Amino acid sequence: MFLAIAVLLIHPQLATTVSMPADKAALDAQTAVTASAISAEPENFSLTAAASLDASSQPVTAANEVLPDAPVPMASLTTPAPMAFLKPAKPMTVSVAQLQAEDRRKEFMWKGLIIASSGAATFDAWATRHAITTSGAQELNPLLRPFAGNSSLYAAIQVGPALLDFAGRKMMYSRHPWVRRMWWVPQSASFVSSIFCGAHNLAYH
Repeated sequence: MFLAIAVLLIHPQLATTVSMPADKAALDAQTAVTASAISAEPENFSLTAAASLDASSQPVTAANEVLPDAPVPMASLTTPAPMAFLKPAKPMTVSVAQLQAEDRRKEFMWKGLIIASSGAATFDAWATRHAITTSGAQELNPLLRPFAGNSSLYAAIQVGPALLDFAGRKMMYSRHPWVRRMWWVPQSASFVSSIFCGAHNLAYH
């Protein structure tokens, strides 16, 4: 019985002793093969080892995880052209012929107003002389009073309209737009005032 127990105790130690050299021999053989591969191709081995290290260091992505799609470029936006608030009825450019025609028209109107204002001043002088000679009236304008007693009144009364004609001519070519648009006002005022004074003189008794 003691012999059987001794055999059982000794048998695992023998098995371990026998198996250890076999495992050691296999490990030595694998190490030799690896060393020979490293010595044959050192570059490939270093790349393979680095790749294995990177793969082992990176976390494993889940199989069901989906990567996002690449960004899609947006279509070019075409902004509508701004519409003008005011649409001119006529073109903004003016030709030289149009400017010359406009200048001729203004010259014609200016000369017409000269004739009208001078004629109205002559009418005023005649009405004044008529009232003085027939009704004993007196000239109230201190500038024309020295000329009221004779026919020199017809020449003296033309000074005012001539000055206003000159002013209208200057206003016609002024650099201010609003002055250019009102060049006819002085001559028209002279015409209206002369007609009013002449009618007043005729009504005097």
